[in-house]
Amino acid sequence: MARRSVTDEMEYPLLEQREGQEAAQPRGARRVRTSRKERDGQVVKKTRVSLFYWVLPFAALAAAFLLALGFHQVESFLLKDARFHFAGPEEYGQDPPGLRITGMHRASKAEILRVFEPDYGRSLYLFPVEERRRNLLAVTWVEEATVSRRWPNRVDVNLVERKPVAFAQVSSPEGAPRFQLIDADGVLLPMPRGEKFENFVVLTGLSGRGAEAYRKARVRLAMRMLREMGEQAAAVSEVDVHDPDNLQATMRVNGDVVMARMGNRNFHSRVRNFVANYPGIHNARPKARTFDLRIDDRITAVEGDESGQ
Repeated sequence: MARRSVTDEMEYPLLEQREGQEAAQPRGARRVRTSRKERDGQVVKKTRVSLFYWVLPFAALAAAFLLALGFHQVESFLLKDARFHFAGPEEYGQDPPGLRITGMHRASKAEILRVFEPDYGRSLYLFPVEERRRNLLAVTWVEEATVSRRWPNRVDVNLVERKPVAFAQVSSPEGAPRFQLIDADGVLLPMPRGEKFENFVVLTGLSGRGAEAYRKARVRLAMRMLREMGEQAAAVSEVDVHDPDNLQATMRVNGDVVMARMGNRNFHSRVRNFVANYPGIHNARPKARTFDLRIDDRITAVEGDESGQ
């Protein structure tokens, strides 16, 4: 019994010594073991990251190759398959079955169809939308054009034609002046057959060889004058726009055909004052047919070389 007691008493100090030894170990030793584990984990992570960066370019290259291959196959299919071909007319003079045109009234159908002749029998994939739109804008009467592809093999065209606003007496060095229509942008247009424009005035003083910007400024000034004149504009038959600072309107007043020099502003007040005072002016100057209205509130009647106020 005594030996057992000694043994039992000896075990506890040994355990306490171990615990004391572990507790007495320096903290740095435990940190060293911990840092090794962390270092091993970092090495594994770095290895994985390195492999990822090595594999990524090859994966991207493979994806790009597959994408290019797929695009090439789709493109080849669109180019070669007859279902995507833009068909031309079956016989000469017929309309192409794949072309639908809206908004065409005065423009030449033959000119419009000629624009699309290079595309007959070709894939709609190759159809040059923007180029054909520019080609249509060069056709007489066409102001705006919209061109759309309609898969698998159709083309839709919508046109907005120019709107004439007056007749233009165009001078030319070759011979006598010729008459054409003109729109608000100064574009000269041919006379369409079978149509009448009874309410249009005639604009003179224009040149067929001048730039459109030159004609545009004068046409718009003449149209502004007619708008400002109000109901008196119906009496105007001709406007000389050669000098934009002095528009000259040929008009009928009280049964007489006269020419009024209107200047370039205050058209409404000037013509109203002129019409109101014309009976008295006619009595004083019965032979006068030209009147200068460029000075507000003053009318100058011209009778040959004689002038009066």
